[in-house]
Amino acid sequence: MQSTIFRMTDPSNSQRSLSDQAVVWLVRLQAHDATDADRARFASWYATSDAHRSAYSEAEAFVGRLRQPAQAVWEEQHLRRSSAPPQWTGRRLASIAACLAVVAAGFLLWPMVETTPGEWLTTHKGEQRRVELADGSSVLLNSNTELRMAYSDHRRQLALQKGEAFFTVAKDSTRPFEVTAAGGLTKAVGTEFNVRVRDAAATVTVTEGVVEVSQAEPADEHARTALPIRLHPSETVRYSHDGMGGITRSDTLSSLAWRRGQFVFNQQPLGEVIEELNQQWNGHVFVGSGKLRQLPVNGVFDIHDPPAVVRAIERTFHVRSVTLPFQIIVLY
Repeated sequence: MQSTIFRMTDPSNSQRSLSDQAVVWLVRLQAHDATDADRARFASWYATSDAHRSAYSEAEAFVGRLRQPAQAVWEEQHLRRSSAPPQWTGRRLASIAACLAVVAAGFLLWPMVETTPGEWLTTHKGEQRRVELADGSSVLLNSNTELRMAYSDHRRQLALQKGEAFFTVAKDSTRPFEVTAAGGLTKAVGTEFNVRVRDAAATVTVTEGVVEVSQAEPADEHARTALPIRLHPSETVRYSHDGMGGITRSDTLSSLAWRRGQFVFNQQPLGEVIEELNQQWNGHVFVGSGKLRQLPVNGVFDIHDPPAVVRAIERTFHVRSVTLPFQIIVLY
């Protein structure tokens, strides 16, 4: 079925299913501008049948399950803001209002700018930024990324705190180019490679030249440290504090498609696809069941239009969606 976008002024539209009506009533009643007339109309709707009451209970339970991830989004954004967030009433509305802090307008591609050593380079959701470094190297930051620079006379050090970045390294054999991320170190002289940090793990992919990847020194000085591994073009490795994975081949046309402004999915589980969308979009997409998260997704999409990906998913898998305030989409 196609997506339906509900007008909050008419929650009882008979063309909607009971479950859809229940979700919209839930949001409407908890909103700051809910009126006595709204509550009276809801009471009448709720009293209609056991099915209406059951649908509302299920909606409460479902939206309640969204509260934890939504709250995490809110907390992350709240730390970056000096002003207090808007005040909202209602226990259940917290799961929706939490996402308000991530709403911002537009997708921006920053022009190339020069940097000085010791500074932070950052991008917000939906933003990419290309930066020319002082030594002639360059870095392209993907959406929602934080990178710390620390150049010296002897080495070129960068620390990727979160997100993803593609590095084009100027050759300088006297000063290694080093990127730390998720408890590991990637070292290069003159090459091109990508580093991605997700869920306390890092993935390194090489497109040109050779890089050396190693884990940071263990906290226990008696523990064994894995030997560094060398990556060649189209090779990738994933590591975390728990250990180093094996080297695998990477389809860089797909895995690094973000540099061309694209999403490229090849039999990728829907849950992973949604994670990609949420990294790039100021809204937030939730999936209502674990079964849906396993559906394989294929296609090429515009990275600047995540809602178009959602529409394609709806058409392909015949799933439904509810579009809530603050750019929240629920697939079910």
